[in-house]
Amino acid sequence: MNKKWWFKFSFLILVTLISGLMVLPTFTRMNPEKLPFSRKINLGLDLQGGLYLVMGVDFNKVFKEITDRQMTSLVERFKDKNLLALESKLRLEGVPQDDPRIQIRIGVNQKKDAIELVNKDFPNLRLTDDKGENLEFGLSNDYRNDIRDKTVNQSIEVIRNRIDEFGVAEPQISSQGSDRVVVELPGIKDVDRAKDLIGRTAKLEFKMVDEEALKTVVLPELIAQIEKEKNISFKEGEEGKFSDYVRQINEAAKGKIPEGSEIAFEKSETARVPLLLKSKAEVTGNDLQDAQVSFNQESQRPEVAFELNPKGAVTFEKLTEENVGKRLAIVLDGIVHSAPNINSKIGARGVITTGRGGYDEALRESKDLAIVLRAGALPAQLELMEQRVVGPSLGADSVSKGAFASILGILAVFLLTAVYYRISGMIAVASLMLNVMLVLAILVWLEATLTLPGIAGIALTVGIAVDSNVVIYERIREELGIGKPIGAAVEAGFDKAFKTILDANVANGIAAIILMMYGSGPVKGFAVTMIIGIITTLFTAVFVCRVLFDFYLRRMEEQNAKTLSI
Repeated sequence: MNKKWWFKFSFLILVTLISGLMVLPTFTRMNPEKLPFSRKINLGLDLQGGLYLVMGVDFNKVFKEITDRQMTSLVERFKDKNLLALESKLRLEGVPQDDPRIQIRIGVNQKKDAIELVNKDFPNLRLTDDKGENLEFGLSNDYRNDIRDKTVNQSIEVIRNRIDEFGVAEPQISSQGSDRVVVELPGIKDVDRAKDLIGRTAKLEFKMVDEEALKTVVLPELIAQIEKEKNISFKEGEEGKFSDYVRQINEAAKGKIPEGSEIAFEKSETARVPLLLKSKAEVTGNDLQDAQVSFNQESQRPEVAFELNPKGAVTFEKLTEENVGKRLAIVLDGIVHSAPNINSKIGARGVITTGRGGYDEALRESKDLAIVLRAGALPAQLELMEQRVVGPSLGADSVSKGAFASILGILAVFLLTAVYYRISGMIAVASLMLNVMLVLAILVWLEATLTLPGIAGIALTVGIAVDSNVVIYERIREELGIGKPIGAAVEAGFDKAFKTILDANVANGIAAIILMMYGSGPVKGFAVTMIIGIITTLFTAVFVCRVLFDFYLRRMEEQNAKTLSI
């Protein structure tokens, strides 16, 4: 056999070996740490049981709080412009519950100036009534729609922070409609604790970094010493909350760090960086009104612009003026999300510069930080709308029945293919077995979650792969029927069938992509395995089958066989 075939065969052996090692931990009881690959296939909620929650956002309350804050800011702005606001109140009766109104009685002959001020400085308000000296404003429709989107995204971000800390593998958190959040926690055992964790309100704090203490305290060494002495540890994914770990570290550090300071950790992609912060929170999320991604006029790089209410603005201005050049930590739920330097005094409005890498990295970091800040600024009360606890027995039953049905169907396909196409059918069976193993290995590599619809997708993948083999084999039969030699018939069969196989799989792939983009969780699970299966089918049907067929033809030549077993 030529060098080209041996190269292809070596590549096939390498792919098979790696795939087998990747799926081995899932199907054996061996200690994963002793294997080259330690990951297992993540099972979805329908396979291993867990908690399914639907949380609703009370937008009536959200709009009321935002309108109330707008009224406070509006009255303050009137005072700054020497406009007399004789009376202001929030109107809730006689208007839609999700559209509260601001009623203000203006001084004589000041109505025109007041309306011009609102149109200029408060674009998120619309004039709803104008009678005498009384003005009425409501939130604009675009702003209310924007609030809905942001509030749901904020809720998802807050929940994700909680769940990451809780140590649940592969949680599924998504929006449903315009006012609901769906949370799927596979494998969760402590249901009440999980619900409490999700339902708590986000806690945002601004704390100064204790720069002076950091000059004398080597935090990494201190933390390592405490962990060793007190036997305290925390690893990503293990049970227990990270906040408990931080609390234990701080309790053990008393007397070793200055009084009035505390140890906190900043998130990074690879590790958690320890910082020493002042314990007192100078400004909290209650003082924040909004946070948005903006762009620096000189560098055009993304940054985060935030706005404080009058009370927070006074405190923040004094804090930043006294600490120019020092770092201010932005802490959400006990985790430091950013610790930028204070470059100048900041009042009601400020800017946080993020991202020292490329533009895309800075933009992504700015968006994430803005969501985090808004999560603390607009805590929306989540109400439990629906709860389903999927027991492990139901999950085990789904696994066993789903696996049995899939294996039975796959074995039936294997048997029929082998009987109908004989030795050529055995080659197809070998490629189909590799196909299934490749699908599972890619699921492990992508850390994707396997659901019951996903198992059905794998079974369907085998059916699609068999179709590809049937197209190739029937084309080979046709070429043999017109009198071509065996080698030429096999060559023509693979070449002429390729376009048909490619067209069919591309059509299936388009359908699967649409399902993945617009489908719900279970449908997406099915679509993901289908897309992976389509890719592996093209590989096994065209490449693997051809390599094995070349080996079969060479054996036929050595044995002087005159007919192809097909």
